[in-house]
Amino acid sequence: FIVKRCDETGRWAGKKPGHYENPWGWTNFTVCFKIDYEDVKDCHVSGVWSGRNAGEMGPTLPGWTNFTMCYTDEVIYIMQNLNNESLTIAQEVARNARKLEFVGLGLSLVSLILAISIFSYFRRLRVFRNLLHLHLMIAMLMVVIIRLVLYIDLIFTGDIGPHTNSAEGKTINTMPIVCEGMFFFLEYFKTVTFCWMFLEGIYLNNQIVFGFFNSEPKLLPYFLAGYGIPLIHTMLWLFVVLIKKDFKVERCLGSYYLEPEFWILDGPRMAELVINLFFICNVIRVLYSKVRESNNTSEAGLKKSVKAAMMLLPLLGVPNIMQTIPFAPTRDNIMVFAVWTYTASFTYMYQGLMVASIYCFTNKEVNHVLKAFYARYRLLHKSQNELRRGSRSVASHYAAKNGTSNTNAQQTNNADETGKLSPFPSRSKKGSDDSTTKLMKDTVMEEEKNANNNGYGSAGEMTPLREGSNRSTKSP
Repeated sequence: FIVKRCDETGRWAGKKPGHYENPWGWTNFTVCFKIDYEDVKDCHVSGVWSGRNAGEMGPTLPGWTNFTMCYTDEVIYIMQNLNNESLTIAQEVARNARKLEFVGLGLSLVSLILAISIFSYFRRLRVFRNLLHLHLMIAMLMVVIIRLVLYIDLIFTGDIGPHTNSAEGKTINTMPIVCEGMFFFLEYFKTVTFCWMFLEGIYLNNQIVFGFFNSEPKLLPYFLAGYGIPLIHTMLWLFVVLIKKDFKVERCLGSYYLEPEFWILDGPRMAELVINLFFICNVIRVLYSKVRESNNTSEAGLKKSVKAAMMLLPLLGVPNIMQTIPFAPTRDNIMVFAVWTYTASFTYMYQGLMVASIYCFTNKEVNHVLKAFYARYRLLHKSQNELRRGSRSVASHYAAKNGTSNTNAQQTNNADETGKLSPFPSRSKKGSDDSTTKLMKDTVMEEEKNANNNGYGSAGEMTPLREGSNRSTKSP
């Protein structure tokens, strides 16, 4: 309630007893202020506006207006803990960090889409380990997309300028419900990402340290835990925030990440990352002990263990611990704040790029599948003229590479001339053959058998070559 007093003379009372300069009197609005300041703008007894200090006033000076009651808690913190120089540095750090984030989000977006497409398209890659990677990448992709949409929306919101009517909002940041929903989904998919990182850590620890899984576990329990638990977790946080605000939601939930209720989300996330750090240390210990048991030098074993751990860091999200630890700038730690902000932004926003590169683009299994796919594609789309070109056709090249006789190669060339060529890829490593490669190998072996029966070389001539070929195939 605001107060305006009518004195015993029937006049509106001024701020001080006996002051009637203002016929409307003085209304006490200080109960509405965020901070209890008595004066907004004071008129001195001499008739001029008062300055902030006693000597800062005069007939031509506008005086000092106290706007501090309009400041938010964050602005008040900045005014109390930063001077002009450190505030300028903090603002520059924030701008540069946002540019760094835009680049990282863009690179992560492209790399995650490619990696998800590869794991989804090739059936040979749909093993349990890769399916864990796939769902982790999907969660990361959703976070990247939502962040990019919100960042770009903020740019358009700044260009449009302030608005007074929420019904006239033209951007996400100015539309009620839509803005709150976007931030809810952002926090949900962030929680999903942390949860899948934790599931990756559990699976890896059980597989390497304990050897629980003699066969591949079922994906359904992991799927329900990876998407269901974060949904309950995020809805619980939102419900607590709404209760605190009496279900009167501020625009975009206000500065929710600075409120103590945000620890409902960040606390379990940090616990998951700390446990993953323990998993990594445990895996290093086991790998190092196994390397030493294999009569390897301790230095080489240590290097292999460290290399394995470095590859696990982005997958298990350990660098994200920096994002969950609050670090506020002050005039004394501004340079540490700059280094912390740049490092946290790089490790978090580029995580999608690092995970896609390590576990997809540079993965030997994935590269082998892509090379086999490309080789089949080239063979299927070559014209007969291209196959006949040169002194040696593609069929004879593959025949020589697989150890078949010149007679068989000539047979294949004759088949090429009649348009009945069945090209087959080179021999693959053990355990990496797909159904197409096996079918082509069976076709070649059948042609060799028919060739022997039809008089193209005796059985005695063919046996040593075939035995050698079998021996080379069985060798590790």
